[in-house]
Amino acid sequence: EERTSFDQTPMVWIENYEAQQQELRDKIVAAQQLLPTVEIDYDLRVKISEVCSQLDVDGLRGDIVTNRAAKAHAAYDVRDKVTVDDIAAIITLCLRHRLRKDPLETIDS
Repeated sequence: EERTSFDQTPMVWIENYEAQQQELRDKIVAAQQLLPTVEIDYDLRVKISEVCSQLDVDGLRGDIVTNRAAKAHAAYDVRDKVTVDDIAAIITLCLRHRLRKDPLETIDS
C-alpha cells in the first residue's frame, strides 16, 4: 500500500522524509570525519582474530573487514574508541559469508 502511494506521489514522500534523510546524511559525514581518529585496542583486535580462527574463516580478509567495520560503527555512534558492543553489532555481517561452512545455518535450510 505504501509502495503504491510512493509510486503515485513520490514528491510528497520525498518532502515528508527530507528532514530524516538530511539528519542521516549529516550523521554519516560526521562519522566519516571522525573515523581516522577511532582506535581499537590491541586486545580487541586479538579477540577478532581468535573468533575468525575459531570459526575457520577463509583467509585474513575477515579480520581486516571486521576491524574496519567496528571502527566505522564506533564513529557512527560518535565515539573514538571501539567497544565490544561495536564488534558484536557488526561481526556477523562481516564474517557470515566468509565461513567455509556456515554454522549459523540449520540443516534443513
